[in-house]
Order: sequence, then C-alpha cells, then structure tokens
Amino acid sequence: MKRLLFILLALMLFTGIDANAQVYKFRTTDFASRSLENGVWTEWSDWASSDVLVVINLDRDVIDIYSPDHQEFNVYDYADELQEDSDGSSHLELKCVDIDGIRCTLRVRWQADGVVQLYVHYNNLSYVYC
Repeated sequence: MKRLLFILLALMLFTGIDANAQVYKFRTTDFASRSLENGVWTEWSDWASSDVLVVINLDRDVIDIYSPDHQEFNVYDYADELQEDSDGSSHLELKCVDIDGIRCTLRVRWQADGVVQLYVHYNNLSYVYC
C-alpha cells in the first residue's frame, strides 16, 4: 500500500489530482465504452461528455465513481509499480470487486501529455473515463 501511495503522490504533481490524507479526487470530462458481442469486442464508442467525480481512498482500498449510477470498487490486489507503455504513458492495474461482488480490473493510465484515464474492464464490458 505504501508503494501505491508513493506512486499516486508522485503522479499527482503532474496530473492535477487533489490530495487529502490518503484520498485522491479528480473529475472526468469524457467517457467511452465497448462490449463483447458474439466473442468479439466492438469498437470503442465515440467520446461522450462526462462530469464525474472519481475518488480513490487508499485508507479503505476503495475507488468510487460518482456517475449517475454510483460505482464502488474494493481493491484486493495491485501491481507493485507502474507499467510503462510503448507510447511513453504509464499505468497501474488494480484488481477489484464491484458492489455486486463481480471481479473486474481497473487501470489508471497516465498519458505522456498529462491526461489521466480510468479504465474499468469486465469480462464482457469495458469503459473509460478521462
């Protein structure tokens, strides 16, 4: 948990995430999704406007997305360090269980241009906020 805290503290200097104790908050501006149909992933939808508060609470290992339907994810495992992508961005994967007890993976991605994206991946649905 301390390593995750260090990573988020270091990145908040570059991404505009506000911190209070071990709680990190940011607002999204856009949303896109895709689904698995007949074993094949659809293309990502067009970006739609989004004004959603995301709260990462390290004290409770919980991520809340305050979309019209509140989403809560309990973190049960995460990578020890950021993964570097080929395009110069980096990401951190978090293994989670949602409020209905369904396992999923959340990926926080920091693009080289400073944009932060939050991906939510289920077996048959993926969506992204940025």
